[in-house]
Amino acid sequence: MIDEMLIFEVHYSNINRYVNPFAKHLLDSGTSKEVVILYDSFVEKEKIQQLSILGLRYEEASTFYKSAKNSSPRNRAFYNYSFRIADLYWTYKFKKIGAICYQQQHGMYADFLERSLTGYFSTLNRKVVYFKYLLHFFFSFRWTIALYLLNKDFFKSKAINKKVANRSYKLGPVQSDHLFVWGDYWKEWFRDNHFYDDLEPFTTIGNPDYHKFIVGSETTFQPDQVCYIAQTFVEDGRMERQAYKKIVDRLAVEFKSNLIIKLHPRSDRDIFQEVLKNGGSLTYDFPFSGTYLGHYSSLLALAINMKSRVFLLEINNEEIPTYFSNSANKVFTSIIEMVAAVKNDDQSKAKKEISFYFENKQEHPFELICNRIIKDFENGNI
Repeated sequence: MIDEMLIFEVHYSNINRYVNPFAKHLLDSGTSKEVVILYDSFVEKEKIQQLSILGLRYEEASTFYKSAKNSSPRNRAFYNYSFRIADLYWTYKFKKIGAICYQQQHGMYADFLERSLTGYFSTLNRKVVYFKYLLHFFFSFRWTIALYLLNKDFFKSKAINKKVANRSYKLGPVQSDHLFVWGDYWKEWFRDNHFYDDLEPFTTIGNPDYHKFIVGSETTFQPDQVCYIAQTFVEDGRMERQAYKKIVDRLAVEFKSNLIIKLHPRSDRDIFQEVLKNGGSLTYDFPFSGTYLGHYSSLLALAINMKSRVFLLEINNEEIPTYFSNSANKVFTSIIEMVAAVKNDDQSKAKKEISFYFENKQEHPFELICNRIIKDFENGNI
């Protein structure tokens, strides 16, 4: 058992959705004596569903850090879910005071996603905080780290990427000590894109969505149902609202009551009102449908493993990763052609299996994660 687990997240919805259950498991399983859920100053903390559990508390990251850095050394771990600027800044800070740092894959990753500056920062508070974090690395003469952060989110230059790769040894302060990934493929992906040295600091935990949506589900299969898996292109500032809504509205008109939208927890429901007007439905659950439509959401891995038809649409000048394009039935660049394929009962076959990328494991990810953390602290593996 470790003394203290710190879990950091920047979205209140993510804290409610998957940080809270993980924190509860850490305490119930005896993995950690205490759990502190940390959030940044721009998070709408009043929307966090704070659980009343002995040993669990919620604090703003900067407030907690001020007291932690001056306290006696503890058997402490820091846990986060991404490589956003805020995640890496706090990884850097907590590594400096002796915490063992873990990172968990939270979904599908692509090498270079389209992103707008205004959308990325989304609010003035977030903009100020993220800019402050970037400046911290500049003023600390951590040039390679600053360049890496800017390039991965904004510049997306392969030439800069090569320069960072040649100095990757300087990224150690923001790299996690151990990473939990959904499939073996992501070990190499992190090496190539985030410059981890070897495959040792990785554990494959499988696709958490498999246990969340599939295991134990009593949902009835609907062979005529068409499910569109929504993504947060608009909410994340990667696509104009009207451009995305045009796609959704077309699906609503074409498939009417047969259409069901699998919403993302952060989806703006107003975008999907045309679906309801045409007799379709919206859900946060995972429907068992005969046909799935989407782009590159990690939930498509569940659809592909179910052996239903899966058609993908390229939008926003973003190329669909090969692990989805090879395992889906067909990829389209036109919404008109994709709709026609569904209506004409296109039976194109997938080229490859998806399990190398998104593995369905019988053990729950929480169990695999806790076993690894306990092993690290008991044996001094890190």
